[in-house]
Amino acid sequence: MDTTDPRVARTRTTVLGTAADIVVEQGPTALTVDAVVARSGVARSTIYRHWPTRDELLVDVFDYCAPAIIKPPADLGFEDAMRYFLYDLVAQMSDPKWNRMLPAMLALKAYEPQIAAMERRMEEMQNDVSADLFARGQREGLFGPELNDRQAIALMVGPLIFAVLTNEVPLSNALADAGLRCFMAGLSR
Repeated sequence: MDTTDPRVARTRTTVLGTAADIVVEQGPTALTVDAVVARSGVARSTIYRHWPTRDELLVDVFDYCAPAIIKPPADLGFEDAMRYFLYDLVAQMSDPKWNRMLPAMLALKAYEPQIAAMERRMEEMQNDVSADLFARGQREGLFGPELNDRQAIALMVGPLIFAVLTNEVPLSNALADAGLRCFMAGLSR
């Protein structure tokens, strides 16, 4: 049972939403406590009570905007479960905030240990889901344990990330389907 005071939760949501807007509009270097105070109306002392440093606020902003990676329903077979997973990624990566924040996160993780740790947590969630997906494929006899599931997931998720980062191709379910079709065709050889 959540015992968080609703006022605290509302203030946290206001601060994180405001901070996310600043990062999206002006980049991570524009995020300052003063900028959040000016835009949100939340007192500086309140912000510092929850985030002792600007870097801790920045990490929480990325965490707040990051998509939650969920397992597809257990009753789906491999191909349908993979499609469900990929469509969910498309929907989440289509969020304008995350779409704008992902490149900044990828750049910051190189020299911000807390951002790198957050990205590792996201990878762990993805690895947990992909392990479940590829276990389904093994049970269905589509491939054996020798399949490199990290490489296989990279082949399917990579084009989606490319679409977000470059805008060269539209991020869409059709793109996810194309990647999945190519993967499945490779299995049938």
